[in-house]
Amino acid sequence: MPLRTISIKKIAKRKAVFLLLIANIFFFAIPLYFLVIGLWKINRCPGNPYLPPWMIIVALLIVIDRLIFWRRLVNETKFEKTFPRPSIIGSVERIKTWEENRVWSSSRTLLGLMATVRVAIFIAALIGKLWSFDVVMNDQCDHLVSYSTLIFCVFSIIIYLFFFIGTMYLYCAEWLRSLEKTLVACLNRLMVTGE
Repeated sequence: MPLRTISIKKIAKRKAVFLLLIANIFFFAIPLYFLVIGLWKINRCPGNPYLPPWMIIVALLIVIDRLIFWRRLVNETKFEKTFPRPSIIGSVERIKTWEENRVWSSSRTLLGLMATVRVAIFIAALIGKLWSFDVVMNDQCDHLVSYSTLIFCVFSIIIYLFFFIGTMYLYCAEWLRSLEKTLVACLNRLMVTGE
């Protein structure tokens, strides 16, 4: 039986390494592409000379975001190794507290910086979408720059809006749950008990 456990751990490690490798390649391919195209076509966009530098800036923002993400992931992993997850059988409050502590295992500065970088990427995507759409419509720029920027910006905006709407839904659901508990408590307080 112990041999089986060891082989499962090896497979899990291989799978983890593979997933981390694929994630790194995917998330660093876009900034690398933007850096190369932005530097290569730096003077080839007369319709909007800001698009190639925009690509370079966005590439750097994405790299910074990924580095912060991985630092946060390392912090959370260290936290999980130091403080193992409480049993599911235990109190739900203990699990919630553990989850909150795990999230806050990274410094507030790091989390604030990550939020700031992501907001900057979103704003850059909005600006890039406006600039690239105008350039594409007037056909005044190298297609590699304008279409790459437009496609990236459209997908980024869709993804950001999807997560924003999802987050708002979760907050609204939590607020409604809290309101319901309050109303039930009020109703229980007002109901006459048969004593």
